[in-house]
Amino acid sequence: MKSVFYVEEDFVAGLFKEYFAGNGDTVTLVRRGTDGLLAEKLSKGQLDLFLVQSEDPERLSRILEMVRHQGRKTPTLALTSQAAEIPEKHKRFAHFVSLPALLETSLRWHIRLAITMRHVEEVRAHFEDAESVAILLQDDPDPDGIGSGLALRQVLGRNKQTTPLVSFGEVTRPENIAMVKLLEIEIEKITESRLKEFDRLAVVDLQPPHLSHPPEQVDLVIDHHPEQFNYRSHIKDIRPRYGATASILLEYLVCTGSNIGTRLATAMLYGIKTDTFTLTREVNEWDVEAFSHLYPLANQNLLRRIERPELPPAALDALGCALTNRRIIDKVAFVHLGRIQRDDLIPQMADFSLSFEGIEWAFVTGVYDSSYIISVRNVGYVRGAGRVLRDAFGDIGSAGGHGSMAKAIVPLSEFARKWNIDPRNLQLVNNQVQIEFLRSLHSDR
Repeated sequence: MKSVFYVEEDFVAGLFKEYFAGNGDTVTLVRRGTDGLLAEKLSKGQLDLFLVQSEDPERLSRILEMVRHQGRKTPTLALTSQAAEIPEKHKRFAHFVSLPALLETSLRWHIRLAITMRHVEEVRAHFEDAESVAILLQDDPDPDGIGSGLALRQVLGRNKQTTPLVSFGEVTRPENIAMVKLLEIEIEKITESRLKEFDRLAVVDLQPPHLSHPPEQVDLVIDHHPEQFNYRSHIKDIRPRYGATASILLEYLVCTGSNIGTRLATAMLYGIKTDTFTLTREVNEWDVEAFSHLYPLANQNLLRRIERPELPPAALDALGCALTNRRIIDKVAFVHLGRIQRDDLIPQMADFSLSFEGIEWAFVTGVYDSSYIISVRNVGYVRGAGRVLRDAFGDIGSAGGHGSMAKAIVPLSEFARKWNIDPRNLQLVNNQVQIEFLRSLHSDR
């Protein structure tokens, strides 16, 4: 990290020099009274961070104005107890924290917020003059997408009338139905023509190619899944190292000083819990920070009611099928659910199947409409699930995911085209996909 510091106090200078030097970063320290040198350092090359410390509001405002006119959108962390005296135009791009607050928390966390603040600045500027905004969720919205959508709406300072949460499909999973009911969340089922009526379009917790009706262009994508490049978006904030999109949106809320109410905190916390298996899968330190921030604000009683909904008969039937039709090969549990009425049962059974004794991989499949759907889970210390599934089926359908969880959707017609298999013969289809998965799993690629 290449950083420039402007500091007034020796204690602060020593604190930051020690921290950044210990991390192998390049630090340029500028002392009080050397504004010309500071301007020179800010104008040379791209900086990863600018940190300014001052208790003089006039001097601090002058320095921040210098940064604002620099035009490079350098992440800026302002250390001061005088934030209330700083003009609002500077608060739109810099993250402010007092020294006592910094010492009580984590410097890394506030640097992270300074970086996120630049994303927030760009997003708010792009959306502020729009009369109507649509926040588009998955075709079957999940908790992380729903919680993230609610958070983005608050970041934009909007309400459900001007900025509805929308989806091409409906919420079907029992826990998610309980979530929207108990938290009184409205999600509008929308058509392609209706979507075009909005001035701006944001997509959260997924990227357009995964939608049943991908828009030609969107204004904003915020997501934690691996980045795809076959779509157009004015702004992207994609962080595949995060376990949940709600963790990213928590940073947005903190940067804007938003009040996080119980309803929003509960929705976002549940989103992080479901996508990370309560911080046991695919997480980084910022997911932990977001979880810790939200936990005391959420309604734990409501969470328990959401997490234990009534199971419909279809889920019980699928569970029985998973128990009786499992096949174990090379520590992989293969389970086929046949034709199903709800595709969310497939990942549910994949999560369940990973608990079989001696299993490292769960490979669960089912037929939904005209597609063959595959959901994969692993124990986390083996090959990356997304890569294995993409190598096996990426040429005949959409396939990918994270290290320990992945999904593929293959049109049934592809089995006849590639392997000359009648798609009505599910036994042959199942045998072929198992062969392809094991071949990819044990390859050296």
